[in-house]
Amino acid sequence: MKKPFLRNRKIRYGSITVVLTVLILAVTVLVNAVVSSLANRFSWYSDMNKIGLFETTEDCYTYLDTVFSEAKEEGRAPVVEIIFCDLAVNMEEEPTQWQLYQTALSIQERFPTQIRVTCYDILSNPTSVRKYATMTDYQPTDEGESGKEIQIPIYTTSLIVVCEEYGYHEVYSLAEFFSFKGNQAENLWGYNGERKLAAGIRHAITPDRPLACLTNNHGEVYYDFEIVNLLEDAGYRVTYLDLYKYGKIPEDCSLVVTYNPTSDMVNDAQSTVSETQILEGYLQKPGNSYWLFLGNASPLLPNFESFMAEWGVDFSYHTSNGNSYRYMVQDPSKSLTSDGYTIYGESTRSGKSGELLDGLYQHAIFKNATAMKPADGYLSQGNGSYQKGTRTMTSLYTGGKNATAWANGKAVADADNAILMSLTEQTVAGGSAYVGCVASAEFATETYLQSAVYGNSDVFCAAMEYQGMENTPIGLRIKPYEQTEISTLTTRNMLIWTLTLTLLPAVAVTTVAIIVFAKRRRA
Repeated sequence: MKKPFLRNRKIRYGSITVVLTVLILAVTVLVNAVVSSLANRFSWYSDMNKIGLFETTEDCYTYLDTVFSEAKEEGRAPVVEIIFCDLAVNMEEEPTQWQLYQTALSIQERFPTQIRVTCYDILSNPTSVRKYATMTDYQPTDEGESGKEIQIPIYTTSLIVVCEEYGYHEVYSLAEFFSFKGNQAENLWGYNGERKLAAGIRHAITPDRPLACLTNNHGEVYYDFEIVNLLEDAGYRVTYLDLYKYGKIPEDCSLVVTYNPTSDMVNDAQSTVSETQILEGYLQKPGNSYWLFLGNASPLLPNFESFMAEWGVDFSYHTSNGNSYRYMVQDPSKSLTSDGYTIYGESTRSGKSGELLDGLYQHAIFKNATAMKPADGYLSQGNGSYQKGTRTMTSLYTGGKNATAWANGKAVADADNAILMSLTEQTVAGGSAYVGCVASAEFATETYLQSAVYGNSDVFCAAMEYQGMENTPIGLRIKPYEQTEISTLTTRNMLIWTLTLTLLPAVAVTTVAIIVFAKRRRA
C-alpha cells in the first residue's frame, strides 16, 4: 500500500530540508539588512577607498583647541595662514591634493578666527609666494648655532604654513602629508595630513621650538627618516650632529638621539674629546634628554654600554667559547611573525611607567629586540623602577611570561623580565634630566611608527611629554587606504583561527550526518 504523502519519509525529510534552507536564507538576509542599517546609522565603517576622502577627526580638533587655548592663556591670539599654491578648481582634479585641501578647510571652519586658508595661482603670479622661498638650516656650525638661510623650491603642489605675527613660515611638499610603503612614491599607503597639518599649525604659533640632534658619527643610518618626521611632528626642530667633531651640544638642544649605532663613542685618555663626558655635562641641565635605539644585530659597544649602565641598564649577553652574544627575545605566543621575534612588549602599568603610559593601550612592537636588565647598584622599588642615588630607572616594557632569550642559535634563558624599553630620570638643580633606551632598532622604523594599529609613535610621544615637551600629537594617527592584510593578529592567534574555521564546518557537518544516520537506522 502506498504511504500517505506527508508520511513518506523521503518527502518529509526533503520538505524539512527545504524549510530549513529557506529559514536560514531569510535569517541571513534579515541580519544583513539590520547590520547594514545600523552601520549606516552609527557609522560602523571606515572609508578605505583608494581615492576616498577622510573626514577630520575630533582628536585633531581637540589637539588644536588645546594649542590655541594655551596661546590665549598667554595673552596671544596668532592667526595662521595655510597657503595652497594652486587654485581649488585645479586641485580638485588631483585626489591627494584635494584631500589635503578639504582637511585645511575643515580646520578653518572649526577655528575661523585662528585659521585662514588661501589659494594662489603661482604659475600666473609666481611672485605671490616668492618671499617664502627660504628656510633656516639649523645644522650647527663652528661660527654659531643659529643656522643659515637657504633657498627652497616652491611648486604648485606645495603647501605653506605662515604666521606673519611671528615672522614664521614653512614650506611642505605634498608627499609629506602621505605615507608610502618603502618610501616609494608609487606605493601610497595612508594619509597623514591630519597630524602633519596640525603639527605645522602648532609650529607656526610656537616658533621658538627646542632642537633635537641626531648623532651621525657612529655609523647611524636613518634609512627611512620616520623618526625624523615623528620628532618634527612632536614639536622639535631636527638636525644632525657629529658629536666628536663639533665637541659640544648646542645650547638650544633638549633632545639627543642615537639610532642604531655600529661604532662606539669616544671615551679614552688619548683623545681630547670624550663624548660620554659631553653627554654627562649636557644632562646636568633640567629638561635635557638622551635616547639610544639599538637591537640584537648591534655590535659590542663598550663605551655606549658603560654610559647606559651608569643610567641604570645593562645589556644581557651569553658567553660561549670566549665569545659574547647578545640576547634575542622570542615569544611565539605574542609574535606577529612565524619566527617569534616580532613581539608585543608587556607594558608596566605601575609607578612612573603607569603614569607615562596612562591612556595608551595599543601594542608597542619590538622586532629583533635584545634584552636589558637593571644595572648593578640599582635597587628595585617594587613598581617597575630601580633607584641608585639621584637616578631612577623605570622599565616601560618587558618580555612576556612566555618569552625566551636566544643567543648563538640556542635558547639560553627566560626573558619574561627582560627590559625592552626604559627611561631613567635624574634629579638635577631645577628639575630632571632623562635617558631612555629601546632594545629594538626596528621600533622606530617606518613599519611601526607609521602604523595605524600599533602604539609605537604614541608611546614615544608620551615619553617626550613626560620629559617636558608639551602637546605632542598623541592619538593623531595615519589613516590607511585600502588594505588586504590583517596586522593585529599574532601568529598563534592566526593558527587558532585557521584551525577553528577549518575544523568547525567539518565537525558540524559530520555531527549532523551522524544524527541523521542514527535516526534513519531507528526508523
